[in-house]
Amino acid sequence: MSNSGFNVVPFFWLVLIAFVVALITRRFKVPYALALVITGLAIGIPRLLPHVHLDPTILFTVFLPPLLFESAINLRIEPLRRDWKPIAIYTLAGTVLSTFIVGGLTAWALHIPLPAGLVFGALISTTDPISVIAVFRRLGAGRRLSLIIEAESLFNNDTAVVLFTVMMAAVTGSTVSMLGGIFQFFRLVVGGALLGGTIGYLASRLHYELDDHLIEITLTTVVAFGSYLAAEALHVSGVMAVVVAGLVIGNYGLQTAMTPGTRLAVTAFWEYAGFVVNSIVFLLIGVEVAYVHWTDKIGLALGAVVVVLAGRAAIYPLSLLVNRLGGNIPPAWQHILFWGGLRGALSMALVLGLSRDFPQRDALVAATFGVVLFSLLVQGMTVGPLLQRLNLAGATPTVESEDQHHLASEILACQAALAELERLRRSEAYPDWSVELLIQDYRTRLRMLEETLDSAHPGHRKQREQQVIRARRSALLAEKSAYHEAERKGWLDDEAWRQISARIDAELVALQTEGKPETDQ
Repeated sequence: MSNSGFNVVPFFWLVLIAFVVALITRRFKVPYALALVITGLAIGIPRLLPHVHLDPTILFTVFLPPLLFESAINLRIEPLRRDWKPIAIYTLAGTVLSTFIVGGLTAWALHIPLPAGLVFGALISTTDPISVIAVFRRLGAGRRLSLIIEAESLFNNDTAVVLFTVMMAAVTGSTVSMLGGIFQFFRLVVGGALLGGTIGYLASRLHYELDDHLIEITLTTVVAFGSYLAAEALHVSGVMAVVVAGLVIGNYGLQTAMTPGTRLAVTAFWEYAGFVVNSIVFLLIGVEVAYVHWTDKIGLALGAVVVVLAGRAAIYPLSLLVNRLGGNIPPAWQHILFWGGLRGALSMALVLGLSRDFPQRDALVAATFGVVLFSLLVQGMTVGPLLQRLNLAGATPTVESEDQHHLASEILACQAALAELERLRRSEAYPDWSVELLIQDYRTRLRMLEETLDSAHPGHRKQREQQVIRARRSALLAEKSAYHEAERKGWLDDEAWRQISARIDAELVALQTEGKPETDQ
């Protein structure tokens, strides 16, 4: 955080300031990230903490891994799989298009050499959704929209950093052909993903052998930092390695290899780590912006803001492609995706990491800082009203809906307790009679909760019936597959297989009829 290395005194003051700002924002319902940036400006202008800077090396090696890992372990694979088309198109095509649009316009409008403009286009294409997601949660925006913005940002950072690496190689004199650049891009991305996936899988298998929340928290910390450092040593994408390792831990290790107690401890630790790191980074953004001499650079910064918004507008033509492929992104969502593409610490770290002799470095630093400040203060402050204007904010919860959510939460908790008790029974670590008593108690409680929810909310009964039908259909398909395999191996004669197949098909047809809405029957 300083030019002379890590200093614990500024770190203490930053944490203390972040704590005070958190208390104030909690009391007055002010967006936390925006309040931190404004506080950083207030600290930076009078030089209250003169030795505090956003050092790129410390950001990449100390702050970036926990930021990426904390976001990745909280992303579930199933929603990502459902919305992979818009996420992939916005992440890959969107970032590449934005890089070249911003790079070309920067060279044309701001009179910066094209190679330097393309470097600026790559580094400014990284987005930071923290402020936007906080507003979404406060206003009750839809989960799918929140997921698309958060996932697009997470993978967009990987793509932008890799593009930045390729562009830098071209600018610094390395002979990189178009084909060579594409190969280098995929080598960095695929290599980082494979490394991160391998580390995440091995760590998840190790979690099976452990049952100590302190050791397992330490293991996840080793995974977060180790995957980044290993990727950098192997010259692949460290950002991609951390993200993929976090996804594997979050969806495999966290869900299947950890006890509920350990899962809570690990989740709480990374929630705290993400909170502290984000707090310090947003404060430092404000401090760094205050150090720029803006007298002769305001025009450049405003021009950069217009150029970057033009690059982000690639969301609209890409959304046409997404919708043609069945992605279902309404026009109102497209406006939020466009305006909610905030820039943050990663862009600033990339531009600060440019060498002193890089062409037009001072201009690129001022342009980046101007875009980041505009996006956090102007876009971050107005995305909430825009969400409400587009009728995307959720309605205020009624007492009835709150009661329904409370009952549903209790049911989920009972189901989780039953799953853990079944695991304990299989492990034979406790007396069977004691575990069986607890299982019976939870089953009785679960049945009562479900009956209460069904009687109070008839719509929930229909939903549960649909879930039962889907589960029965999956079981029948698995049964048919197993019989088919037996027939293929010769364990079942043809006549028996035909009878069994006909019986299962009849049951599937009956389920399909039963599962249709009444108006369709």
